[in-house]
Amino acid sequence: MAYSPLSSSPASPPPGSVTHAFTTTKPRADGGGKPQSRDSFREIVETVVFVVALVLMLKLFVVEAFVIPTGSMAETLYGYQKIVNCPECGFVYPVNSSDEVSPSDGRPRQVVGACCPNCRYRVRWDRNNPSPPSPSGDRVLVHKAQYAFESPERGDVVVFKYPVDPQVNGEQQNYIKRLCGFGGETIAINSGDLYRTTASIYDGTTPAGAPRFPRPANPLDAWYGPEVELHSKTSPPFEPNGPDYTYHNAEPALALFAASRQSGFASPVESGFELIRKTDAMLETMKRIVYDNDHQSAYLASKSVPPRWNFEPGSGWAPVGPPGMPKSFTHSGESLNWVRYQHLVPQSDDVWGKLANGYEPGLLPPTVITNFMGYNSGVDRDRGAFRESGEHYWTGDLILETEATLSSASDEVVLELSKGANRFQAIFAGGNVRLVRTGPQGKELTTRPSGITAAGKYRLRFANVDCRLRVWVNGAAIDFGTEADYPPDRLPEQFDPEDRMHEGWTHANDVLAPASLGAKGNVTFDHLKLWRDTYYTYTESSRAFDEIARYADTYYVQPGHYLCLGDNSAQSSDSRRWGTVPRRLMLGKAAFVFFPIGRIGFIE
Repeated sequence: MAYSPLSSSPASPPPGSVTHAFTTTKPRADGGGKPQSRDSFREIVETVVFVVALVLMLKLFVVEAFVIPTGSMAETLYGYQKIVNCPECGFVYPVNSSDEVSPSDGRPRQVVGACCPNCRYRVRWDRNNPSPPSPSGDRVLVHKAQYAFESPERGDVVVFKYPVDPQVNGEQQNYIKRLCGFGGETIAINSGDLYRTTASIYDGTTPAGAPRFPRPANPLDAWYGPEVELHSKTSPPFEPNGPDYTYHNAEPALALFAASRQSGFASPVESGFELIRKTDAMLETMKRIVYDNDHQSAYLASKSVPPRWNFEPGSGWAPVGPPGMPKSFTHSGESLNWVRYQHLVPQSDDVWGKLANGYEPGLLPPTVITNFMGYNSGVDRDRGAFRESGEHYWTGDLILETEATLSSASDEVVLELSKGANRFQAIFAGGNVRLVRTGPQGKELTTRPSGITAAGKYRLRFANVDCRLRVWVNGAAIDFGTEADYPPDRLPEQFDPEDRMHEGWTHANDVLAPASLGAKGNVTFDHLKLWRDTYYTYTESSRAFDEIARYADTYYVQPGHYLCLGDNSAQSSDSRRWGTVPRRLMLGKAAFVFFPIGRIGFIE
């Protein structure tokens, strides 16, 4: 993602700065009388010079404002986008429209449609529908002095000069991505997650005595990646498709990843790969909507399509809301009963059309949750097709939230998330929350006080992301230390027959019950929301398509460099392709979104 600097007016100081009037006085020669003011014109000149100098100092050394033009960091940061209010379910979401404002090939394309990530309704606003507002991008402040005094941290959203063309026609080519790997590390992408190792695996020579993985003769070339397209704009000019100093998918790295997985990733990072886990703050930023139950399609309900959240008749549950569109669920009885989610999504215009004749189970079967994003679904007027590139991968890292109303302290509530052959539960009972894993390696992981000690309403969130279970009660995270971490699963001896891409999901868990809510006693669930984690995609999809879980993309990061990836991985040009970022080209840390008003906040 490139970004553009905002123009700064030298005639006024930045907000919050201190303005100096520069008014001085001098006494009369006899020591008496009133002070005399300097010439007013000189005062104005001095004030303007001071403000200009202050703005330049801030811009060069401290902080600078930029506008985000492209969508490679969506939905953490929005590039030029249009905000769409889905006419079917009322869910509000952004759609990428950078091709209207800053097309990569110089040919503007008007975005005239999008697909809702919540209900999957496909709207075209060139067909008698209201058009969204004109495109706009996030405005961010970049802390340019951040890395002058301290080193970058993994997960920072960083701004840097594009290594391929740092400057074109006198203008800096600045990019913004998330820092994911450091010099000396090999980073692996597998099933949407990131792994790292610091093992030395690139030694040895060829039969002819040459290094198997040569270091660059010129250290300034160490950033080269597997698919870099070097242009004649660079000086001196380089040949395209030159050497790959990330050693993309080198045989020793792939072999080490396979061995690490077979051992359950139990080896130390110096000799094997380990999973990189996000912080809670990063998880909050990088979660993507799967379904908001407060926004349901009345049309689907009118055609008798089952609601995505449902329960077995006679199980103690009762729906609350319009027919076929339950917004809440109430439970009574002393046995544990479940409300379960199924991913029922009309995945094409053809399905929406056929539903006009009524619902049939074979027309809309439940499916696994994928890495689909409405942001990437825009359709331009010329092409006329919805974009869904690289968004067909199963995403098993989920986040579930609800507001639970308990009638007494003795009521029990369970939030459950499935992943592969396992289900993971957060059980709230007796003032505690227990974390339990069921399945082949089932066991109780840990217990902590939950703070739920009386009747009342509680906002509960449960996440299973990066092989770490996390719980929040009323917005406060419960600290489990490392007791809620578990190792990534080994490959199954036999994949589910329906899992043709060999991703590792099972029909019984990831199709029929990817997320569930359970209760004992008199309990009500409101405001059900389900998210997924950001999914890092592969670059060699042809090799990965039928062996997703078995396959990995690996990249070595040369010393003094960083591997930087876009949060919108399916639509990002980043280190997976053109290479890594040299320290010398690092400009600073993106710290704060200051516009538009609804997006104001710190960047994690």
